[in-house]
Amino acid sequence: MPQYTYGGNPSAVLTTATGDVVPDYPLIVRAAGTGAVITALFEENGTTPIAQLRTNDVSSDTPGAIRTFKVEGFGAIQYEYNGPSGQPVRWYEVGREVPTAALEGLASKLDTAGGTITGDLDVTGTLDVGTLLVGGQPLDTGADFTTAGIHLPTAVTGAGIQAALNAARDANGGWVIVPPGNYDASTLPLRIYRNTRLTLCDGATIRRATTGTMLINGDASQTFGGYTGHGSIIIEGGIWDARATTYPTSAMAISIGHAENVRIRDTTIKDVCGYHAIELNSTKTATIERCRFLGYVDPGGRDFSEAIQVDLAKSSGVFGGFGPYDNTVCEDVTIRDCYVGASGTAGTTVWPRGVGSHSATVDVAHRRIKVLENSFVGCPQYAVVAYAWNDSVIDDNTMRSCGSGVRLRTIISSDAADSTNTSGVVTNASQVMENLVVSNNTIVDGTGYDDPILCYGESTGRVTGVTIDGNTIDGSGGSENGIRIYYTSDYTLSDNTIRNAAGTGISQEQVIGGVIGVNRVYAPGGSGISCDTGTGMTIATNQIRDAGVNGVHVLGGSDIQVLDNYIKGASRAASGSWGIRCSTSADGLLIAGNKVRKFGSGNEVAAGIGITSTCTNVKRYGNDLGDTGLDDQSTSDVSPFDTGFGAVETLLRPSGRYETTSRLRSGTTSTPTSGTLYLVPIWLPKGHVVSNIGFVSGGTAASSPTNYWFTLHDRSRVALARTADQTTTAWAANTVKSLAIAQTTAGAASSYTTTYAGLHYLGVMIKATTVCSLVSEGSVADVLASVSPGFGGTDTGLSTPPTVTAGAFTAGSFGAGSGVLLHGYVT
Repeated sequence: MPQYTYGGNPSAVLTTATGDVVPDYPLIVRAAGTGAVITALFEENGTTPIAQLRTNDVSSDTPGAIRTFKVEGFGAIQYEYNGPSGQPVRWYEVGREVPTAALEGLASKLDTAGGTITGDLDVTGTLDVGTLLVGGQPLDTGADFTTAGIHLPTAVTGAGIQAALNAARDANGGWVIVPPGNYDASTLPLRIYRNTRLTLCDGATIRRATTGTMLINGDASQTFGGYTGHGSIIIEGGIWDARATTYPTSAMAISIGHAENVRIRDTTIKDVCGYHAIELNSTKTATIERCRFLGYVDPGGRDFSEAIQVDLAKSSGVFGGFGPYDNTVCEDVTIRDCYVGASGTAGTTVWPRGVGSHSATVDVAHRRIKVLENSFVGCPQYAVVAYAWNDSVIDDNTMRSCGSGVRLRTIISSDAADSTNTSGVVTNASQVMENLVVSNNTIVDGTGYDDPILCYGESTGRVTGVTIDGNTIDGSGGSENGIRIYYTSDYTLSDNTIRNAAGTGISQEQVIGGVIGVNRVYAPGGSGISCDTGTGMTIATNQIRDAGVNGVHVLGGSDIQVLDNYIKGASRAASGSWGIRCSTSADGLLIAGNKVRKFGSGNEVAAGIGITSTCTNVKRYGNDLGDTGLDDQSTSDVSPFDTGFGAVETLLRPSGRYETTSRLRSGTTSTPTSGTLYLVPIWLPKGHVVSNIGFVSGGTAASSPTNYWFTLHDRSRVALARTADQTTTAWAANTVKSLAIAQTTAGAASSYTTTYAGLHYLGVMIKATTVCSLVSEGSVADVLASVSPGFGGTDTGLSTPPTVTAGAFTAGSFGAGSGVLLHGYVT
């Protein structure tokens, strides 16, 4: 029968509960599995019998240790001794020859191309491959892992996991199979090496029985840079129990660095303290799938840890397992179909963050990270944090009752460590983060730690090339927005559904080139969609209902289009708000094709559109304001320069001048009736300062004038300002008369500032023996001109100008004369 060697190793030492060695103490040796007492014990030479196995005495160099000995025919044993309580204490050991023998024997069952394992896997003949399950499925013995032509299995049936991993290392690859059972790892970390597949079968649990990381790929002294370390590794199945409440010191469960081709699947990691369930550091081509991450303990100062961390080889403080610290990042990582939540163990919580990064170095970034189809429940901070990630996708995840869903974040410039570049220089700057997709995620019942989707760049490092599409958000918690975009460029935000955000539905600031379209925003506490200091933005075809404040709010910025949106019920939480609000010196706005409707009860919008006087170069047309009415800043009428009749007409309008009709269309003259006030329609913006009113005579001069003056009226014909009476001053043919304002509703004044944008009237009254002809576009019959809101002749028999202070004069109804379309203007 073969002999197997035991003892003579660092773990074969008898100690007390306080760690003191116990010398010269008798031990019983039993067969593992059956418990039968083994009496045939031999010294290391294999021939000298041992009458009674005892620990080394006090005179030995290793007191309390078990010397090397041999057993015939038993490949696994249990030591036994009487503990302080009088009860027997046992621990397990595999024969030193077993892993090598298993490798050699099983190599004959499975060639280097892979194949099917059958029959017994252990020396006692009790462990059959056909009975083993991983993730509820039969053990996969296929050839999906044949790196370097090595595919050799090793069965482990006790505490010899590290010995088996070492055997796989020494054979340049192997398969370590851990059958059902509880395995206390009292010497940590376990170390796994290249070309190794580690399988924990269903029912197998490796438990942390001391402090430290549970599993790492390689040795502390190794110096493999880049992705040249121990890779081509599979870790699958079973449970890794880090026992955070028993060992409340920070440690990783599984730590991988400087590796390529790593798969971790179908495993559960629970109750980790301080650090991460899995850290992928400086790793290329890795997949984590169908894993469960349950339970976390913060030992203090670790309220930001991720269950799965994607990290770089920055320093020993970032990755303590081994160097070199060459800033190697992660690439081509897929995290799929995993679950992060509570373990139910007393004293534990959920990980603060599900998947993410929190360290960085300027000049490098992780690339092609995919977070797909995972579930996150109850993470106090973020489900996913993409920090210094490029070319990455976060898709089809479910995030429930988390502090926030997804954060896209460029390097934090104020963090000296992260803003240090690869040359070691602290730049105090961020860097661009680009080409990101956040799509089809469901984020519900947010608890208000941050916005459910946050895309956050800096002036020294924008987020650019972002697609946020097809996400569903219901509830943000606290005062958070639904989606927040900050210092971001060239992005698309489309087809998202946002319900019950506490703040603004979609909030944007310091943005460039964004397209926000076909989103549905329902019942936000703030505005539906806001854009603060944006450039070249398009907000189009969105549906916004029951916004607490404005439907769409544009604050500052330039070249912004608000097109074809449907807004119903803005101002739900704050009366006096607007369907569309433009303020804070916004420039170059186009507002067209929008439909705005009232809420129906409670607070109502102040008006469909509100544009402050600080906004410039605003074009607005084709908006349907329905039942919202018109405020003193807007009207359903539009500027004639916005109707699209001709770019040439717009180009030929002098700067600062607004005309009743373009000079290019004034091809005739009309002669008013003496003593009759004529009103001609003109569009004026809000905040325009009117200092002069002008009309132009045609080929006939005024003969013997006695009075003539000009007026400015609002849309209801109430006089707002007038010029002085020119009495008998001559008005020659073909002459411009531009008269200064002399009186306004406020009294004597030299100018009047308009209070709303829209329809106004210019008035002209001439009393003379022969009234001069005036340049015009023509005239229409009174029957047409008097149709509301109308234009043309009003009061007759006038001479001196009326008093307009406090709105004291209102022109009469139209119909006193034909509707002449005089060319007039204000400056």
